[in-house]
Amino acid sequence: MRGINKVILIGNATRDAELRHTKSDKPVAGLRIATNRRVGTEEETQYHTVVCWDGLAETVSRYVRKGDPVYVEGRLQYRTFQDEEGKERGVAEIVASDVQFLGRKAAPEAVTTPPARAGDEIELSVDDIPF
Repeated sequence: MRGINKVILIGNATRDAELRHTKSDKPVAGLRIATNRRVGTEEETQYHTVVCWDGLAETVSRYVRKGDPVYVEGRLQYRTFQDEEGKERGVAEIVASDVQFLGRKAAPEAVTTPPARAGDEIELSVDDIPF
């Protein structure tokens, strides 16, 4: 049986999207969004790290600004890294396959990265992850 790893979020950008390039010049953008949910009479806010690659990264970095509402679809990914002090840290992030810009009249059309097919391999080194 195959599993499903799909995340759909609608929230607001907490800062402008940041475009960077890997050592192999692959574009990657980092985006933070906040989602809210009502728990009883209180509102609970969750913060999410979103990673966009290639053309999606370039588009997101051009158009997403702090406070903008966005729809994000992708997969959940966990990874570990060593911080500046050499301590191992873990992070959960959403690798976006689709980002749609909500609530803006001048927003571009949604940009989608084609999904990976079974058997596709993506080679990334630690140097390819800029966050």
